[in-house]
Amino acid sequence: MFVKNEGFSGAVNPVDFVISIVIVIIVISAVAIPTIQEVLNSSNITGIANTVLSVVPTFLALLALVMVARGF
Repeated sequence: MFVKNEGFSGAVNPVDFVISIVIVIIVISAVAIPTIQEVLNSSNITGIANTVLSVVPTFLALLALVMVARGF
C-alpha cells in the first residue's frame, strides 16, 4: 500500500541551508528590527510597557545569532 522512497535521505543541502540562513538574517536585520524600532520610537508608550517592548529588537538580534550558531 505504501511505497518507501529509497532515494530520500532527509538531509538538507548545505548550500540551501546557508542561503536560507542568509535570507533570514537579512530579513531580521534589515526589515524587522528597524521597523519595530521605528514603531517604538513613534509610539506613546511609557513605563513598564516601554521597558519590556524596548528589548524586542535585542531579542530578535539574539534569535538571529542563535540561528546561525545552531546551524553551524
